Amino acid sequence: MNVLKSLSVIAFLCAVVFIPPSAQAADGGLNLVTSPLPINLITKPGMSVSTPIKIKNGGTQAEKLKISLMKFNAYESNGQPRLMDPEPGDDFLKWVSFSEDSFSAAPDEWKTIQATFNVPQDAAFGYYYAVIFSRVSDDAPTDSKQTAIVGGTAVLVLLEARVADAQRSIEVMQFDTDKQMYEFLPTSFTVKLKNTGNVHVAPRGNIFINKGNEHDIAILEINSNKGSILPNSTRDFQESWNDAFPVYVEKKQDGGVMLDDQGNRQMELKWDWGQASKLRWGKYTAKMLLTYDDGTRDVPVEGEVSFWVMPWRLIGAGLFIAVFVLIGLKNTLQNTWKKVRGWFGKK
Repeated sequence: MNVLKSLSVIAFLCAVVFIPPSAQAADGGLNLVTSPLPINLITKPGMSVSTPIKIKNGGTQAEKLKISLMKFNAYESNGQPRLMDPEPGDDFLKWVSFSEDSFSAAPDEWKTIQATFNVPQDAAFGYYYAVIFSRVSDDAPTDSKQTAIVGGTAVLVLLEARVADAQRSIEVMQFDTDKQMYEFLPTSFTVKLKNTGNVHVAPRGNIFINKGNEHDIAILEINSNKGSILPNSTRDFQESWNDAFPVYVEKKQDGGVMLDDQGNRQMELKWDWGQASKLRWGKYTAKMLLTYDDGTRDVPVEGEVSFWVMPWRLIGAGLFIAVFVLIGLKNTLQNTWKKVRGWFGKK
């Protein structure tokens, strides 16, 4: 959530079906909290479906609010949506009615708005709505190239008109690590999925990390926020494995992450001796298992990648110590043998 100098608010979405729960501005500006998030609706053509949308005035003064509608689609592969104004032919926006189109909200007051979607008989597949809450006095201009609303906040609604020929299909475009060999963790995984069907899909699953006969050394969750992938779009999921000793962590100062001259995060090696048993080395295999609902059953999606962890500095130090100990042991044995021979009168 960003505070703009003009006392306006950007409601920023970090997942396809997630809008931050509040939008606020400085100096007593608009401060709205919305719930629930996200909203996914399923109905059949020719039927209606309703959902409550709760909104709270988190400011210090009463607000007169209005409701408007936009549409959205996927913008880039990081889950950020693109909010767009209605265009000719967007009749699906006319299917929606609200229990109140405008209302007053006292400070700290929760207001429940009932949204009803009257789906026509010829509807099919997915429809994607952004329900906008803003001040009655504000025009709430938008930039369709960005996931932003100035002067308000938004709740995304994904509506599926379920029909027999709906196609739900996910294809793995990429599953790999950022490097093939690491000295120390973390290991970063990228999962790139493409929705090749005609309905939004929310795959979920895990990455299981194994080493030889050691299974499930670590289990990472993918898409814990249940983000949906819209049709004909891709979505990247980033996960990191950092349960190790030692491990690189972000270098912080005064509560913030330190950056280098190029704007990259600075990292430092953390030595927590209480985690010494988690020294990672050798070859590891990461197996990905996702599932998604194709309308009749859960369909598995799999992938596998291998990588190495070689703490060469620790290995080098260990070898140096071992050689030093062996040399010392050799000299000790030689001296001892000489003394023993001397005891028995041997030269």
